[in-house]
Formats: sequence, C-alpha cells, structure tokens
Amino acid sequence: MPCLLTGGTEVATLDTATALQQLGYRVNVIVYFDELDPAMLAEFKRAGVEVTLLRLPRAGGAIAAVRLGLALGKSLLKLRSSLVWLQYMTPTLVPLLVARLFTRRLLAAVHVAAGHYNASGMARLRWLASWWCNALVCVSHTSARGIVGQAPANSRLAQRVKVLPNAIDTALAQNAVAIDWRSKVGIAAESPVIGYVGRLAHNKGVDVLVKAADQVNRQHPECHWLIVGDGSEREHLQGIVEEDGLANRVHFVGSLPRDAVYSAMKGFDIAVVPSREEGFGLTALEAMACGVPLVASGVDALQEVVKDGETGLLFSPGDSGELAEALVQLLASSEQRHVLARAASRHAGNTYGRQAFVEKLGRLLNEKAVMGEVGK
Repeated sequence: MPCLLTGGTEVATLDTATALQQLGYRVNVIVYFDELDPAMLAEFKRAGVEVTLLRLPRAGGAIAAVRLGLALGKSLLKLRSSLVWLQYMTPTLVPLLVARLFTRRLLAAVHVAAGHYNASGMARLRWLASWWCNALVCVSHTSARGIVGQAPANSRLAQRVKVLPNAIDTALAQNAVAIDWRSKVGIAAESPVIGYVGRLAHNKGVDVLVKAADQVNRQHPECHWLIVGDGSEREHLQGIVEEDGLANRVHFVGSLPRDAVYSAMKGFDIAVVPSREEGFGLTALEAMACGVPLVASGVDALQEVVKDGETGLLFSPGDSGELAEALVQLLASSEQRHVLARAASRHAGNTYGRQAFVEKLGRLLNEKAVMGEVGK
C-alpha cells in the first residue's frame, strides 16, 4: 500500500491482515512511501502484523516509477509470497504490474466508487481484472456493478470481480466510552450535538454539512456541531462558518487517535456522513455500530450500507437543504432517533462483523480462479 496514515483504507488493511492471520497466513504489509503515522504503525505491530517500510519519497515521473518497481520487487523476492493482496491501486499501477512477477495468486482491492475512474482508467481496470489479476476485490456491490458494467454474467470480467465488504469491530464500538463533548467544548447540557468524523476534503462533503448547519440553526439555534478531523479544506470550511455567523456553534476539534473514533461518535446525538463519493462508507458503518442516529448522503455504496428509513436517513448528495430537513426531522423525534439507532447497531453487527468478514474472505480465497494461475 502507498502509505500508512490514519484513514479508512488503513483500517481496512489492518482488518484484512488480521483476518488473513486467522486463516493461517503469515502477513507482511509493504508500505511504499515515507508517509507514516506512528500510532497506526503501532496498531499493526500490536496485532502481530509485520510491516516493511520502503520509505521512498512520493514523486512522479519514470525515474520514481523505476525506483518503486525495483524496491518493491526486491521485497517481494525476499518474501516469496504465495499470495499478494494489493490494497490500493494509486498513485501508480507499477506495484500491480511488478507483483504479478512474484506470485501465482494476485488480488487487487478497489476502495473507491466506479465513478472515480475516467473512461480510459476504467478500460485499464477492466483489462487488469480480466487478464492480470486472479480477482479484483470491491468493497461494495455498487462498485462491482459499476466496474462490470454491461459485461455478461458468464464473462471473464464478471467472474473475476468479487465483493468483500469492509468489517467493523462491533465489540469495540459497543464498549467505547463516549466523549463528553458538552463539557469538553463548553456546550449547554440541553443542546443537541451533531457531529462529523473524517478528513476535511472536498469529496467528503463537509461543506454541505456546514451549509446545512446554518439552515438548521435558524430553527434550532441551540444546536452545536462537532467537526472531528483535519485536511486541506479546513480553512475554507472555517471561512464559511464565520460568514454564516456560526463560529460559536461549529467546533473544529482537529484529528483524534484512531482508537478514539468510536468514543467521539458516541458523544454525538446525531452523526452525519455527507460524502460526494464513497467506495464503501466505513464512517457511516462505525456510527451505526455505535448506535448513533445517522444521516448520510445517498451516494455510491452508502445506499448499500445505510437502509434509508430503517438504519438511517439518506439525502441527495450535495443538497444541503435536504440534509437540513432530515436533521430537523430527527431533532423533532427522540423516538425515531432511538428506533434508527437500535436497528443500525443490529444491522452493523449482523452484516459487517469481524467473524463474518473472515468467513467471506476464506471462501473468496478458496475460489477456483483465486487458487489458480492468471489466464486459467
């Protein structure tokens, strides 16, 4: 994988690595670039997962690609792996091309929505899925359908594209102790707390949430908003908040350690996932596992993870007005919040629990195409 920071891809990588260990594999995670969060590295080590750090500087161009290919090839030659799982296919296809030379079993994971790829990128992806990999593993059926497109069910492409949803540690979520945001930030006891956890990036749609906050607070001026995370959009978002006169209602608290995410969410009365693009929607699933009422955009795989009206409410992506309406609806009914939260927690545990993930992964690895050589 390219880097080892704190995000959904790293969490999914750790889940996959520990599941492979349970299935009897010895796992070594190779990280290409010198982009490392020591706390996340410590989590991998605590789980007994070996990590190889190539520590290459991230750069473009042919020379950088050759350096990456040589460094990765050297590591793979030393490991002599019976299985290579490419966890993230960016920013270059070099790792995927090199890995094929060192294993008979090559799987590549897709963590983004199919719409993330342009026409030429999708054409390359479909060719690689059909002829280079033993399997292309999507984290949602939505992504898989977008990649397969109009290909017949018995086509080589359709047979090589697999679905393995991300997992959630439901016990960790249920046992987490809620952060008391009211005392931590200085919020009145009777004020509702609506929160977001994640990167502050355009594709995460936090600006949509901030604009909705202005509309909601016209009806509910007592509401406070917690933005947990950091990123390139922070200054822009803070500017919107100041323009709307909500600086004393919207609180940017920065990033928290990965193991504090569940506690952060449990301190919310309502969680919001306003993404413009989502290959899976791990943050939504985490909120559901915590038993926190959820409002999410109905984009990509979020429509799959969240059952609208049953385990949460969905709104049209990018529509701050519709988001505001959904939030006002939940603020008006504690009973609806309670019903949604209970159903969400139950659904998260039954469908996305760790044991279910291990079983699905085991079945995937035993499929004929995955067991054999590419081209058969």
